[in-house]
Amino acid sequence: TCSLGLVLASVPTMEQETTSETASTRTLDVVTVTATKREESLQDVPIAVSVLGGDNLAANAISTLEDATALIPNVTVAEGGVADSIFVRGIGSGVNLGFEQSVGTFIDGVYYGRSRSSRNPFFDLERVEVLKGPQSTLFGKNTIAGAFNITSRRPTDSFEGRILTSYEPEFDGRALEAIVSGPLADGVSVRVGGRYYETDGYIENTFTGANDPTRED
Repeated sequence: TCSLGLVLASVPTMEQETTSETASTRTLDVVTVTATKREESLQDVPIAVSVLGGDNLAANAISTLEDATALIPNVTVAEGGVADSIFVRGIGSGVNLGFEQSVGTFIDGVYYGRSRSSRNPFFDLERVEVLKGPQSTLFGKNTIAGAFNITSRRPTDSFEGRILTSYEPEFDGRALEAIVSGPLADGVSVRVGGRYYETDGYIENTFTGANDPTRED
């Protein structure tokens, strides 16, 4: 039995060749991180790092580390009764208040050793870097599981401002954020921001008749 097959080949047009060349020259956006205490491209850093940029955080309505773990594999941040539970790749210090965390939290280079610091809401961030694995060489001995390296936005050379308000109806939560950034003089820029948050709380105090806790910051 003999079978014959016919293959049709088309000669690429000039437009198709141009499209192919354009697709082959596309490159990934450069992601700059400070995981090694200096600004480097993420592709050049010899560390397992997950990065969430400020725009990505805003687009996904991420306001805490606990929210951010939904987008980061092998990382767990869960709120507990007396302390938060923080684990990277299954390693952590548990919820003992007397222990420094095995996952260090650093905000603009300042170390926060207690797990309750992870409950602080995000505000005007440039990026959140999650470094997985021991980071003792650059970040100190309390980072045997990893580190959260959080960086705030820096002043800009051009004027920019932002006002954000939100309302949470269930517990009557109200929030207001305002940020202004720009140059003051040649070579001098400043960035100023503030956040106000208040909620009526979710526990009714039958003695005072008020709802607790009420938080303002």
